[in-house]
Parts: sequence; C-alpha cells; structure tokens
Amino acid sequence: MSAITVLLTRLATHMRNIFHAIWVFFPGILFLVLTLVCFWNLAQGKDLMVLATEHRGFFLLFQSFLGFLVLVSWYATRTVAIAKKQSPHTAPGYLQDGYYKHMPRFIGFSLFTIIILAFLQTPLFGSSIEEDNKIYYGLLVVSIPYYFWMNKFFEKRFKVIRVNKLFLITLLIVITGSTLITLNIQRYSWMVIVMLLVLQACFIILVVTRREAIQQQKKGQKNTAAATVTRTERLAEFLGIPREEIRFHVSFLLISLVALSVYLACTLDVAFAVSLGSFPFVLLAFAVFMGFGFILTFFSIRIGINIHLIFLLIVFVFGQWTERHDVALVEKKPAIKESLANKASVRDYFIQWVKDRDTLIRKSKEFPVYFVLSDGGASRSGYWVASVLGKLEDTSQHDFSKHLFCLSGASGGSVGNAAFYTLLKNAADQPDKKLPNNQLFYQAGKEYLRSDFLTYTLSRMLGHDFFVAMFPFSTRGDRAKALTDALEQAPKDSVLLKNQLEVPFSELAVYKDSVNTKLPILCVNTTRMQDGAPSVISTIAIDPLTFNNRVDVLARLADGRDMKLSTAVVLGASFPYVSPAGRIDCLRFLSKGPQEFPFYFVDGGYVDNSGAGVVHEMIIKLSSLRDSICKSNSDTVLRNNCGKINFYVMHISNGPEGDILLKKVNPFVNDLAAPLQTLMGAYGVQTSINDSRLKSYLRNLYGNELHYKPINLYRPKEPLKYSMNWVISRRTLDSMDKRLYSPDVRAYMVKIMQELKR
Repeated sequence: MSAITVLLTRLATHMRNIFHAIWVFFPGILFLVLTLVCFWNLAQGKDLMVLATEHRGFFLLFQSFLGFLVLVSWYATRTVAIAKKQSPHTAPGYLQDGYYKHMPRFIGFSLFTIIILAFLQTPLFGSSIEEDNKIYYGLLVVSIPYYFWMNKFFEKRFKVIRVNKLFLITLLIVITGSTLITLNIQRYSWMVIVMLLVLQACFIILVVTRREAIQQQKKGQKNTAAATVTRTERLAEFLGIPREEIRFHVSFLLISLVALSVYLACTLDVAFAVSLGSFPFVLLAFAVFMGFGFILTFFSIRIGINIHLIFLLIVFVFGQWTERHDVALVEKKPAIKESLANKASVRDYFIQWVKDRDTLIRKSKEFPVYFVLSDGGASRSGYWVASVLGKLEDTSQHDFSKHLFCLSGASGGSVGNAAFYTLLKNAADQPDKKLPNNQLFYQAGKEYLRSDFLTYTLSRMLGHDFFVAMFPFSTRGDRAKALTDALEQAPKDSVLLKNQLEVPFSELAVYKDSVNTKLPILCVNTTRMQDGAPSVISTIAIDPLTFNNRVDVLARLADGRDMKLSTAVVLGASFPYVSPAGRIDCLRFLSKGPQEFPFYFVDGGYVDNSGAGVVHEMIIKLSSLRDSICKSNSDTVLRNNCGKINFYVMHISNGPEGDILLKKVNPFVNDLAAPLQTLMGAYGVQTSINDSRLKSYLRNLYGNELHYKPINLYRPKEPLKYSMNWVISRRTLDSMDKRLYSPDVRAYMVKIMQELKR
C-alpha cells in the first residue's frame, strides 16, 4: 500500500470520526456555536455582557451560571459518551476511544474559551461593537492544541486534589479576584480574563483528577464484593450510571434542582428575572436546553430511535388544533359606553383641535402643527424618541404638546411614543399638580426606557414557549405577553410610568360624540401577517378611503373587547424571533353579516418602520380639508385660524445613514434563498420609500425642505454603533445622552423653539 493511500485512509477515518462525534455530541456542539454567535457576532450580545458588568455582584452570579453551563456540558456529554460506547446499537469502531474521553472535556473547555474571547471583543477592552473578529477566530483555533497541551500537562502532575499550598493559593486567587471584580469592574476588567483562565484550568484539573479517583475506586470495588445491591444501585445500573459515580450524580442532581428553581422563578416573576439580568439568564437557559437536548440524545441511544424527530413531529401535529400566541385582550369596562367602532374621524378631530386652540392660533402669525414619526429599533429607538420628545416638551415649557397633532411609529418607536403619550395623559388628568422640576418629561421618559424589558421576555422565550409546544392544548402567556408584562412592571425607578401602560384604548380613544383633543392622535403601526396588509391601532378611526384600506384593528374587535396600550405597542413590535405574530379574532364584514376570522399581526416595520404612510395619508386629507375651510364662508373664526396652520413632520430615526455596501451573493444562496434575501432587503427599502414620498409631498406643498425635519441618533458616517435590544447598557445610554446635547441636535431644538414662538 502506497504512502498516499495510507494517508488518504487515515484522513478518511479521521473525518468519519469527526462527523460521528458531531452527530453524537450535537447538543453540546450546537450550544458552543450558539454561544459564539450570540456574544461574538451580535451587537446585542456584546452589549448584554457590558450591561452585566455594570451591576454589583455581577461576577459571582456570572461565575455560578457559567460554571453550571460548563458542568452540564461536560457531565451530559460524558453521560452520552458512555451510553454510546456501551450501547448494543453502536457498531464496533463507530468512534475512537479518544473522542469519548476528550469531547466532553473539550466542549466544557471551549465554553470558557468562547466567553473569554467574547469579553475581549466588548468595549470594556477598547473594542468597538462592529470590530473585525477574525483574529479571535484564529485564537479559537489555537485553543485546540492549547487544550491538548493543558490536558496532558495536568494528567502528568495531578492524580488527586489535595489541600496543599497550591490549592490554597488558587483558592485565594479566585476569592480575591471575584471580590475585586465585584467591587469595581471598570478598574479590574482584565481581572475577568485572568479569573476565567484560572477557572478554565481548574475545570481541567477537576475532570482529570476525578477520572483518576474513579479508576482507584473501581480497583477497590473489584477487591471488595458488594454483599447486597441497593435500589439506588439498581436504578443507576438501569440508567447506565457506574456504581462508583452515584454520589457525584446525586450531587449534580441537587445542583441542577437549584438551578432549575432559579430558571422557573425567572419565568414566573418579572422582578426576579430583572434582578438576575439577561446575560446570566442566557447562560442558565443554555445549560437547561443543553441538558434537555442531551437527555433526548441519551434515550435515543438507549432505545435506538431518534427521539428528536418524534418531538418535532409531535409539535407539528399538536399545532394543527392548538394556539400559543393569542393576543391578551381585556374586557371593556362597563362605565365606557362608546364602542371602539364609533371613533371620531381625522376630520372631526382636526376641526375640534383647531377650535380648542383658538386663542393660541389668534395670537400667532403662523401656527406649526407637528406630526412625529418614530422609527423602530426596540429600546434604542424608544429611549431616543422619549428623550427627544421629553426634552422638547420641557424646554418649551410644555408648549410643544399644544402643537403636537399626531404620534406615529412602529416597534420601539411606538414604545417611546407611548411613554411620552402617557406622560401627557398624566399631566392632562392632573393639570393643577405642580411638577417636581422642569425636566419631568425628559427624566421620566429616560428612567422608564432604561428598564430591563428583555430578561423576563427571554425567560418565556427560552422556557415556557419551548416546552408548551409539546402540550396537546392551547396555552397562554407567551413571550409577547411577557414583553407586555415587562413594559408594565419592569421599571424600578420610573414612578410616573410604572403600570401606566396598562390603560385600555377605550379610555384613550376619541369618539364622535365627544371629541377630546387634549392628547395627540396616537398611531401604532402593525402588519397583518397573512397578506402583509398595513394595519393601525389608533385613537381615531382609520377609515379605508382616507387611509388606503389600512386595517383599523380596534374597529375590528368584537363588542366588549378592548386592548391595553402595552399590548398594542408589543403587537406593533412583533419582530421574530423575540416576539411572534399575535393572533386576534377580528370581524370581517361579509354579505352574511360580520364574522370573526383569525388575524395574525407582526411588526409594523415589515411595511413601514417609521409610520410615515399613515401620516402621509393624514396630511393629504387635512391639507384638502384646510384649503376647503379657508375657501368657505360658513365659519369666519375657523377659516382665519386654518389659514395660519402649517404642517411639519418631525422624523425621529435611529439608524446609520448612507448607501448600503452591496456584496457578491453566493450562487448557492442565490439558487435557494433569493426570495428570502429580496424580502429581507425590501424590509428597509419600503420604509425609506414611504419616508421619501412624504418628504416629496411636503416639498411640493410648501415649495421648500423646511417642513420635513429629520433628527437621527446617528451622525453622518457615525463610527459608534448603538445596540438594538429591549435592554441597553449604561455605557450605550450615556453615549445616547451625549448625542442629545451635541451641537447639531441642540441647534435643531432651538429651531423648533423659534417656530413655536412665531
């Protein structure tokens, strides 16, 4: 046999073993990849790591859950390795012995490596969010020989763990390092890396010495025959657990029960989930999911049937008659007699709005009327929108809201709009109440949007929503409901807004018989999933003629049903995979009469991420109405006032500007996923087209560019990247605060103030 043939045979054997190992240890390898993607490639994951370091006690909590994740990965992988090796269904030579020994250790070791390199890529160590991470992939590859060297080194020098000088020094390093990091993470950020390297080495020492201890225990059992076999030993034998490892398995079970208790508590209580934080919870959830995956793998090996496929089939079959994502509607209060189908039109609202501001309009030469567009972008958008609107309201001594006609947005922009709208409602409900200071709106909005809306949502997404899919009946309380609860309950310091978004739309709506213009029109944009129809949840009627057949969600609700403000903004922010499409049984008016059909709604950004479409249609209607009033002779006061009105659009955006750099598409991707790629590209393009149409309309209407006012979180060619998530680190929020006080934004505010005083 030639040398080339021998080399090719060895290479084929090696590749076969690698693919067999990937199949056997798939859950562990899968979560290695997930951990890498979440905390290396996603800006949100990097920001969660920074956020975690901003809390006292971070490292102790982080150590605990990372240690549990590593323990589960090693223990579960090792258990599956033993089961596979001993299974009668395993073909001889299916996998070399070295893989059974090293794969469990390597998976646990690599989790430390990935987290260490993830920390090095955060701004804590001077790295930007979008920095090229090729060097870290190189370091990850180098960690493979580093593992084998470390394993061999410790196998030679450690046979058993003894309480000696080295043990005490290591223990002192761990305790001192944890204390220093806990007290001041900024000063000791490099200590995090050192500590993780120490813990990684301790992990290898633990598994190496434990293997030696088991070997010694086996020798002792051969010399001493057991007189009786206990029930525990019989159970362990049935499960394939060696007798000498029963004590360790019991200890692992107790640790797992404690971790599961914390995991379940997060899914049941908002405050507890928020106190834990998103980054530690993700590590805990990964450990639970990995353990569940290995349990399925273990029993698949024992019975010789792939249980994973059975579970997928069960989930699909149960989904034929179950529903997991019903929108949590509420019953309308008996005190509210009006029907949501009887909301006032934009025409009714505008005429009354002008009449109610008669004195203000008479005193002014020109009366600017503002329509606010708020781009989506989770808490990043919400925080920026609430900050801008709050600052304008405070700086203008509350004059800005008197000129504010409509708030329109999608996703996080709607959250910012809703927060500002609720503050306006509180002020309108208590007009005689003295404000604590001139920064009430700005501070209150900031405090609210600084809250953690993510952890409780993740707890349902990475827990409840996964496991309930295996139940043969409909369930409630999905991750969209969790996000709703978080928006209502999560804020710790926001006294003015905590539980305030629970208000139902029936209390906010403007009705034909009593047009109240104290508050602006609120439009939460969403999209009907089945056909992509633009839909709106609004305080006024969205009639099909004025608004080009947009779906008025509230008008389609059956009599007696109502929707909370928090539910509405979450429905408008249902962007997979954090929030699924929400189902509402809505009325359709057929020839036989109204009938209910299931409507599924997703993020408004699929069609219009800024809310520009509904505002454009609104301004077209109002421009025509204003012109007709100005030409009429019926109402002199209204005619004179309408002549002073000019429409302005304030577009509060939070995305990088400039042309997208287009890259080559892989032919394989082009063949299989061209429609998907096109739809993904259309997501952003549709919004920019809607914005451009509105801007062009205002330019043609007034003959200048002054009536469309964009204010972006990003400067042109901004190198800084702001994470888009439902919780944001203080470091990023501080950067956003600085942007609000930058010269160009301050000049923008001054210009608005000047317009209000005309």
